[in-house]
Parts: sequence; C-alpha cells; structure tokens
Amino acid sequence: MPRDLYIAFATHAGLDGLTRSDRIAADELERRGSAVLPVPWNASRDWTRFDAVVIRATWDYYKHPDDFLGWLQRLERERVSLWNPARLAAWNMRKDYLRDLECAGVAVVPTAWVSQSGAAESLAELVRARGWQDVVVKPAVSANADRTWRIRGKITEQDERDFAALVASGDTMVQPLIESLVRDGEWSFMFLGGAFSHAVLKRPASGDFRVQSIHGGTVSRSKPSPEWVTQARAVLEPVREPWLYARVDGCIVDGRFVLMELEMLEPDLFFNLAPEAAVRFAEELGARG
Repeated sequence: MPRDLYIAFATHAGLDGLTRSDRIAADELERRGSAVLPVPWNASRDWTRFDAVVIRATWDYYKHPDDFLGWLQRLERERVSLWNPARLAAWNMRKDYLRDLECAGVAVVPTAWVSQSGAAESLAELVRARGWQDVVVKPAVSANADRTWRIRGKITEQDERDFAALVASGDTMVQPLIESLVRDGEWSFMFLGGAFSHAVLKRPASGDFRVQSIHGGTVSRSKPSPEWVTQARAVLEPVREPWLYARVDGCIVDGRFVLMELEMLEPDLFFNLAPEAAVRFAEELGARG
C-alpha cells in the first residue's frame, strides 16, 4: 500500500469515533502509514481531500434516505474514491435489490412487496393468499430491524392499522418467518476483495426473531461448510460494480443457503472476531486507492 494515505471512515453523528470492529481495521491501516479519520457522512466536509472514503458505520442513513443518496451522488460527481462505490451503495440502500438478485437466480427468502403508491391491500388478505401463518413485516429501507415486527396467528385490527401506517410511509416487505433462523441462527459471510474471509453466526434472544445485538441477539465466529460458502459466494456473481467488501446474510433451509440480505453499504464486518481479516481489508483498500 502507498504510504501516508489520508482515509475517511464515514460514520454517523451519533457515534463517538469508530466501532470496535472498525477500530481494528483503522489500526491496521495506520500501522501501514496511513491516517484514518472517522467522519459523519452528513458533516460539512471537503471529501475530495481524502485519498479514499470508506462507508462504514453510516447507520442512520435509513432515517434520511434522500440526503444520504444526495451525499453518495455528490461524492460520485466529485470523483471521490468511495468504497463501496456510490452506485452500488445506492442500489443496496433499498431492499428491493433482492428482486434483482432473485431474477438473477439467487435463492432468497420469499417476499411480498407492497408499494407505497400501489392499491391498498389488507395484510390478512396478503398473508392468506400465500398460505403463510407466521410473518415478518419490515420497511424496504431500514436497518437494525427498525419498524420490523412479527405476527403469529390471527391478524388483528391493530396489526392492520400498523401495516397501513408502514405502507403509507414507504414501500414495505412481508416475509414468512424462517424457522431455521429462530432455531439455528443467521449466518453472515464476509467477503473482502472478492474472496471469502470469515463467517459469524448470529442468534436471536430466546423468544425473539431479531439477531441484532440491540435486540438481545448474540454473535460468535463460526466455521461454515464449504458448500455454504460456495452458495454464499454465488450471491455476489450478479453484482457488476467493483466492490471492496460484502456481507452475505442468510439462513440454512433444507441444507442450502437462502439469502436474507446482501450487505454492501455499511455492514459490521466483525473484525473484532476475526482481527486477522483486517490485514486483507487494508491490502484490498490499498489496491483500490
């Protein structure tokens, strides 16, 4: 890697410094002679001063999607070296990228897409038509399971009101709950520079379905089968834009990997559980600088 690079890790205003995982990556870059500065994405900054900008913990983007998209477009216009690139990040902002991947042959969790501008449909009718009994409702633009909830059994009038309010605020997704996720957890496969790096297994708290730590979920480094790694890598084959990092999240259904989310915008890469992976991250970033 060239010496003395000036690198920004884009974060959010509510974060003091860097996450524990990103601090490990920054330490490795600094060990190689670069300077790494955490900068909230919506801060008043001349981003062209940086040799590279890496989107990391921009975890409030979904609360300000138009502003965040504008920031991505600005950096693209100014030819800032941004990783992952602006067009890929913009595509990954909305979870309907899953439709593109499904059309490309990727196995994804079955999803009913409800458009904000579409004809009104009751949640009960939607679920009944698909034969689902246990479902998860979420916005098409969200993070950390924000405004995401589970409905088991009869759909109540309150469920319908909550669903209508969510649809009124933006496009919405309804999915059947994947039992293996609750029972066995959700896998996250980290890829750096096109190669598999490491994997973790995230488990929800007892009685919950959300694997995020803010909801009581736990995470541990785990060794997946080679077949699952191959299946997770195949998820990335339709992506044509260049990229630095990717996290492929999914669960195992009947012995095969099924995609839940492809995280190429601001995923936690869990360097705290695989510190040796920070070396490859630094090397790959240097190759793109």
